Amino acid sequence: MMAADLVLCLLGLVVDRRLITGAPAWLKPAKFALSVMIASWSFALCIASTRLFARALDVVLTVGFVLEIALIDMQAARGTTSHFNLSTRFDAIVFAVMGISIACVWLAMLALTIVLFRQRFASSAWGWSLRLGMAMAVIGTGSGALMTVPDSGQRAEAHATGRLPIAGAHTVGAPDGGPGLPITGWSAHHGDLRVAHFVGMHGLQVLPLLAWWISRRRPAPDERTQVNLVFAMAASYLAFFGLILWQAFRGQSIAQPDSVSLESLAVWVLLTAVAVIAIGHKRSYPLNDKKGIA
Repeated sequence: MMAADLVLCLLGLVVDRRLITGAPAWLKPAKFALSVMIASWSFALCIASTRLFARALDVVLTVGFVLEIALIDMQAARGTTSHFNLSTRFDAIVFAVMGISIACVWLAMLALTIVLFRQRFASSAWGWSLRLGMAMAVIGTGSGALMTVPDSGQRAEAHATGRLPIAGAHTVGAPDGGPGLPITGWSAHHGDLRVAHFVGMHGLQVLPLLAWWISRRRPAPDERTQVNLVFAMAASYLAFFGLILWQAFRGQSIAQPDSVSLESLAVWVLLTAVAVIAIGHKRSYPLNDKKGIA
């Protein structure tokens, strides 16, 4: 369904030249369709690895995502924004329904994370990559709530006029709709909370792919070393998410890092490299996952 929706959104980008907050009307729906398509595959993989509440989790995630995408597409077709839009009663209802649907998706993700922590896996490293990847996705998805908080300008307008047409924003330091980076549309000159939101959500793909790559190396590291590397990569990924979020809150574009951001990134790279090298050179022994979750 998301693949078909992505095709329609790409067609919309070609035939519909309207702009919404400075970006092509169908760019946001296309990005959401692609992101949800990837996420759906990952959730299906995780659910297939579990035995508890699998059907319920499948239904909640599917309904929540379909509703969310349908409303985003509808608002794009209407030529208006889907998120933060309270300008009319109808738009406020749409945004409220979207909020409820994504909250249900987040709760289902949290439940799936808990189920994965109770599930045993033949490969400990693979199991931990799914558990920690889902935990990272829960954190990343939850960071989207930071965008819904009205900024000082919106609160001042609400106090002066008694109306709040827009509640929240993804840009820090300027109104939404300024110059954006190619394809992503992330702010080119100011902080943008969508960057960390994106990085966090897709930890669910990055960590299992890293675990798969580690297991395919020849000679393959022993099981305990693979688990330690997965934990190190998860900690590094969480730190990177924190750095990106911190940079956005400082009102700084991901494309224009200052010396503090560059130095912090260099420290992150150095610590990650040291951890990986130390784990790779440390002698360890096979880990038997049948005795419990380590």
